Amino acid sequence: MKLAMSALIVLIIGCSTFQGKTEHQKTSSKELKREVISIDETIRPGDVKFLKLPKMADAKLYCRGQEQRISEGEDHSTAVVMESYFTEFKPFTCEFKIKDELATVYNFTVMERRFNEETLRVSPRTIKLSQKDQDRAWQEQLVLNKIYASSHPSLFFKGPFVKPLNSKVTSIYGVRRIYNNEKKGQHLGTDFRAPIGEKVPATNRGKVVLARDLFYTGYTVILDHGMDIFTVYGHLSKTLVKEGDIVEKKDLIGLSGNTGRSSGPHLHWGVKVQGQYVDGMILVDESKKFFLP
Repeated sequence: MKLAMSALIVLIIGCSTFQGKTEHQKTSSKELKREVISIDETIRPGDVKFLKLPKMADAKLYCRGQEQRISEGEDHSTAVVMESYFTEFKPFTCEFKIKDELATVYNFTVMERRFNEETLRVSPRTIKLSQKDQDRAWQEQLVLNKIYASSHPSLFFKGPFVKPLNSKVTSIYGVRRIYNNEKKGQHLGTDFRAPIGEKVPATNRGKVVLARDLFYTGYTVILDHGMDIFTVYGHLSKTLVKEGDIVEKKDLIGLSGNTGRSSGPHLHWGVKVQGQYVDGMILVDESKKFFLP
């Protein structure tokens, strides 16, 4: 179902009262409430959607009862809505309020999405971790948690996302995986075919918040795009940016490789929104619909 990208907010403003008005005029000057717009939407596990909201003072958006970040643009504001891979398929609403007065309600229905299964052979060391590797992975997770909790409050970008590579996709988002016929998991990213040394660009403007070697994803670059949107570039052979750098869309950030828990040379591209990994290909498609005329 096509996402309604904007909602008409009707403001009905009564005329100011003044001495000597007729009874009819006094009645019509009473403060009238805004007309509440209701919009029905669908969303699936791993989906991400952009909402175009009127640029208004004292405007807030609440989804699932929690206040969401809003990024103000030149002529409108932008909000992001996502659904977790681990959804419970419960419908939810997003309420747009102006000065605490309800203006628009987005009614989301969570639809089913099927995911395939695949079997991979990887280094046994990455399946049955030694105490040393467990400690390393745990410490790295603490660093990642801090990064994902510290996103820039507004968007760094003003245009759509692009795919990191135009090569064949070898593993899609959401595939259920069995490693070495013993460990189960989910692939919450997109894998692109790439030989070692392939140039990897940024998929949109953002800030480099991590550029280092990690146990699971090897040499990794993470970009913060603002408003809790992050992209992850894993299994690189080399990182070409420094933490703190601001990169533009398509700037070179690393070279593809086969580091970390990997079954062969490729690029792993992950997208994290509001603390959950979502489908990067959906992010590309939805951002094109939102930003392109």
